[in-house]
Amino acid sequence: MNKSELRRTLKQRRLEMSNAEHTVKSREIVERLKAAVDWSGVQTVHFFEPIGELLEADISGLITELEDNYPGISLFAPRQIKGQWEMISLKAGQAPERFDVIIVPMLGFDPKSLHRIGYGGGYYDKFLAGQPKARKIGVCFEAGKTDRIPSESHDVPVDLIVTEAGTYPS
Repeated sequence: MNKSELRRTLKQRRLEMSNAEHTVKSREIVERLKAAVDWSGVQTVHFFEPIGELLEADISGLITELEDNYPGISLFAPRQIKGQWEMISLKAGQAPERFDVIIVPMLGFDPKSLHRIGYGGGYYDKFLAGQPKARKIGVCFEAGKTDRIPSESHDVPVDLIVTEAGTYPS
């Protein structure tokens, strides 16, 4: 299956999820994310704001946890403003050139190679390539797990994948 066909299949799987199932699974992902990192040593986090109509995992519970319990962490997310992607801060401040932790959404993933597949725009591959020291965490529902993600030389694998059912590598 090529990347376009795989994207269509994975989008369809995710869109078949009920709202209740999405909520429960998102909460389970947040709990796994909380445990996946020693947040006390983190200073900068890049995260994604989930796109509701695409049923991306809702990680807002993690962001609330980090704001409430780790006030020293600076949180940033990309947001499209007037057709341009800009890095916004939850507090005042400029985005750093390098992040400690980067959390990215995924349509699907290969649990062996830790490659991800997104929507095909290349935003995260370009961004991750410029963040060699960051801990890269992909977030996906278990329904996105596949045996193989076709990869190209510019594709950047993540260090860890978190789903509602597990963490890869485990």
